[in-house]
Amino acid sequence: MNNLLRAFVETHPEGWNHADWLGLLAELEREGTDVSDPTAVGKQLERTRLAWELERRSVPGLGPKRRAAIADRFESLWALRHTSPEDLAKVPSVPLSLAEKVLRAIH
Repeated sequence: MNNLLRAFVETHPEGWNHADWLGLLAELEREGTDVSDPTAVGKQLERTRLAWELERRSVPGLGPKRRAAIADRFESLWALRHTSPEDLAKVPSVPLSLAEKVLRAIH
């Protein structure tokens, strides 16, 4: 499922509409993924989008472990964009100076 979610995010960098979302659910189901809980799938998709955005912004000092920790904590790009540097710095191993750089990069 993760590869399909990442591919979907990469082909929809500005976001997606309802028809796109339904198409993704249908594709996941064809691939054998249980989509009976679309909310859970949607949360995973949002975490994937957030991690992808952090990766493509190439913030120095923000490696895979930190990106994953931020995605796990904030779960969506929207949530991260609406947090403070101080709140982001509460993520283990994310100092305030890096939190400020991350937030500047995603706005």
